[in-house]
Amino acid sequence: MVKFDNRDKAFALELKSRVNKCLADNGKTQFADTAMYIKIVFWLASWAITYGLILFWDMPGWGKVLLAIAHAFTHLFIAFNISHDANHQSISTNPMVNRILSYTLDLIGVNSYLWRVAHNKEHHGFINVEGIDSNVNGYGLVRFAPWDPKKSTFQYQNLYALFAYAIATFNYVTVKDFRIMLNAYKAGEKIPFAAILELVIFKVFYYGYAFVLPMIFLPYSFGQIFLTFLLCHVILGISLTMVFLCGHLTEGAHFPTIDNEKIAEPWAVHVVKTTNDFAVNSPVFTWFVGAINIHIIHHLYPTICHTHYKLLSPVIAQTIEDFGYKYNQIPTFTEAIISHFKYLKEMGKAA
Repeated sequence: MVKFDNRDKAFALELKSRVNKCLADNGKTQFADTAMYIKIVFWLASWAITYGLILFWDMPGWGKVLLAIAHAFTHLFIAFNISHDANHQSISTNPMVNRILSYTLDLIGVNSYLWRVAHNKEHHGFINVEGIDSNVNGYGLVRFAPWDPKKSTFQYQNLYALFAYAIATFNYVTVKDFRIMLNAYKAGEKIPFAAILELVIFKVFYYGYAFVLPMIFLPYSFGQIFLTFLLCHVILGISLTMVFLCGHLTEGAHFPTIDNEKIAEPWAVHVVKTTNDFAVNSPVFTWFVGAINIHIIHHLYPTICHTHYKLLSPVIAQTIEDFGYKYNQIPTFTEAIISHFKYLKEMGKAA
């Protein structure tokens, strides 16, 4: 098992001290505030209202498609703003509240237990680490990491990557959960029977409201409904991957060297080197994406609710610079996207 060299704790301890002081000075705890609970109500209500309008509001077919896209975006924003925090136990001091809200991920077609296996353990624990972080696995379609096998087609990946990203969420609600479960079994990890049962129940529920109810209440064929479903996932897949990939895979992306199962730096320093903040000064963008763009603090302190990230971000940046490390920040989301595609081009040339 890969381990970090955590003997030098000075940076991590000072960072924790400053973060705790900032929260205390502003009368905050690490958990959800009123703003967070308003977001929870808003996005769940938006999910229910847009879905109800799809089924029961009499309007032309093109209007139904637009409503379906609007409803699909509520899935994305539920994931960013509710599910992500809940599955990191950052909403409430009561584990049951976090567990209940974590089911919002199952609501939108992704098994929360298996997501925690892939995201919390693999990605958060070992960002950009070979053989562990599945987020840098291009599955032979794109070359994200220097250890990926080389193919001549990768020289064009900056041109075709969006097509690969377009299937990301469709892949998740169809096969990826089962692939994660299979890989976990192969690795010797026991999956609780309750998690398997939840997987089956929520998949049936998801496909029930995605296909069965629309076929009952709407005058459209299965083919028309399925094409709309695919269109929504194309839009969501691109949107989701662009936000998440800009946090780690842009120009100058860092991949740690592993020597005898060890990484020769403390974990907190590793996080700083492998993670970007972007569009920090865009309050609207930050609100919609659940502050995932303020990404360094999220990886350092995933159990802090995202509505505190903007407050704490300057503290994180200043501490990083005080210790002589580079604070990785890209000014806008557009610039982050451009940087990501430049990175893809660079990795493609290397192939």
